[in-house]
Amino acid sequence: MQAALPVVSIILATYNGGKYLAEQIESVMAQSYANIEIIIVDDCSTDNTIEIVKSFQGKYPAIKLLQNETNLGYIKNFEKGCVVAGGDLIAFCDQDDYWHRDKIKNMQAAIGNYPVIYCDSVLCDEHLKPLGVNISDRVNCFDVDNCLEQAVIGRIYGHATLIKKSFLQHCIPFLTVIPHDWWLCYNATLNGGIKYLPEVLVSYRQHATNVFGAVGGKSRKTSKANRAENKRIEQGYIRTRIVSFYNACPEALVNEKEVLRKFVSSYQSFSLINNFQRMVLFFRYQDQLLSRKKRSLFRKYLFCLKMFVQII
Repeated sequence: MQAALPVVSIILATYNGGKYLAEQIESVMAQSYANIEIIIVDDCSTDNTIEIVKSFQGKYPAIKLLQNETNLGYIKNFEKGCVVAGGDLIAFCDQDDYWHRDKIKNMQAAIGNYPVIYCDSVLCDEHLKPLGVNISDRVNCFDVDNCLEQAVIGRIYGHATLIKKSFLQHCIPFLTVIPHDWWLCYNATLNGGIKYLPEVLVSYRQHATNVFGAVGGKSRKTSKANRAENKRIEQGYIRTRIVSFYNACPEALVNEKEVLRKFVSSYQSFSLINNFQRMVLFFRYQDQLLSRKKRSLFRKYLFCLKMFVQII
């Protein structure tokens, strides 16, 4: 007798997502993998998001709705869904994408002994028309088992992942200074690695109100004063992030631990010696640190040089 397929808990975090939400829920409910539960966690939406969700609940009893009393932000919103999830596997779901029919089925079949698996996605406009570019065209995608490959540049996106809950429980609480998907993937490199499934299984919608813009795209323009303030805040996040990565790295990984320790030191200030140390670290370990970047060797050298005056 064939064993029952494991339950997959799909965590859909919503916030004023009424414009695209119905299409996304329809794509989730149309999955060829049947053993799913859908946990929708709403972060105090003021549009018609709740009405849309409740209209689907009447047709699909697998949908559960949690409404926050106060705004938690997207990281803690996803964490709340993970805590109550009853499945053996967790899939993060953005409110404005569109899942291909076999997304969960193919990823569950391929995850094996890995704690995390991720797939490819196609970039689309706001009407879901493909833009002729996949995430794999902009980012190097491969199996990952070295934490340095996730310590500076993540680029594995939550909407494209499937995660074993037995592993995820060790990553909670999520840190608010690190996107939840980045934190999970970093920790996965320390606990069995990350599997890449080279199939396009998500239509990744690009529009004016994305929390994050197109992969590899330029940030939106802001005033000079806002840019300066945003830079100061982001640098604080970066310093906290690299300390968190250092603390999570076990002592048994002697080389990786030492590299991260040197980064922690170099990120403390913009002194000439720290700037020089940071640049040298990027040159020395660029094969790991910049492995996700789809750039020529020359452009990677330029990137390393830039680290003399910048931290990321």
